[in-house]
Amino acid sequence: MTMKKRSLKTLLCTLLGSSVMAAGFAAYAQSASNYPQEPVKFVVPYPAGGVSDVSSRTIAAALGKKLGANMVIENKAGAASTVASTYVASQKPNGYTLYAAPVSIVINPALQGTVSYKPYESFTPLSMMMSSAFVLQVNKSLPVSNVKELIELIKKNPDKYAIGTSGVGSINHLAAEYFIREFGLKMVVAHYKGGMPAAQDLLGGQVQMMFSAANEAIPFVTSDKTKGLAVTSLARISTLPNLPTMNEAAGVKNFEATFWLALVAPAGMDKALQTRISTAMRELGKDDELRQRLNQLGIDLVTSTPEVVTANLKNDEEKWTTLIRSIKIN
Repeated sequence: MTMKKRSLKTLLCTLLGSSVMAAGFAAYAQSASNYPQEPVKFVVPYPAGGVSDVSSRTIAAALGKKLGANMVIENKAGAASTVASTYVASQKPNGYTLYAAPVSIVINPALQGTVSYKPYESFTPLSMMMSSAFVLQVNKSLPVSNVKELIELIKKNPDKYAIGTSGVGSINHLAAEYFIREFGLKMVVAHYKGGMPAAQDLLGGQVQMMFSAANEAIPFVTSDKTKGLAVTSLARISTLPNLPTMNEAAGVKNFEATFWLALVAPAGMDKALQTRISTAMRELGKDDELRQRLNQLGIDLVTSTPEVVTANLKNDEEKWTTLIRSIKIN
């Protein structure tokens, strides 16, 4: 082949390659404007029927309307959300798999030792979804009316009282351990298989207190079957507006323990598509009807930028990992 022919062939290959790349970039750039063109899998890491599932379905339906997408809920429960997290991390970042990622996405690596995903590298953050505070409630017979009296009572009677949890490593277990260490208390930590079995023993007096999910505590507190003393969020919650925060009640500054879900996608999502979905979520944050529907479940609608999602992950990773290691759960 002559030098001239080789040069011509090289030029043609270069032009052809450039055309293919240009077409690819054009299609990629249009993905956000053309999205969605097929149903979107919305992965929920818990079984159907629970409050996390119901709230996720509610938000997914609203987001689907905003995006013009048919949201298909896929419940992938197991291993404290690790099954779902691992599954989503393996999917394509094309916007057709979205994930209601729980706070346990950053807790599980510390609890379980090894997981098949990386909390930051495996996912594209989109927006916060929801948050739910815990309610510190006590048995009716306990002679206290506020958090300071409770702390004083426990300190005067070390190892006499028990606090229930919904299971080892659950957020309300970590909240209980946080409470014990924050105020230098000595008490029994009793683990149950779920929040409601623990609540039944709270009513029966087998345990004297617990941090309960708001949706589980509200019926007991409002019917005067237990005494609600405080909530674990930084602000009071709309469903129990008369209950102070732990910071207000105990005179501290940084006590916070909430369960939350964030909307994420597999890592590598196109920036334009990430922006479109994140923007749609933030628009949902202005939907008062949606907010009220979630409030009835004891849930606060929370939407945000992707940067806030990452900040929340890092904050809770540091806080809970430090606690998990100090109490040597695993």
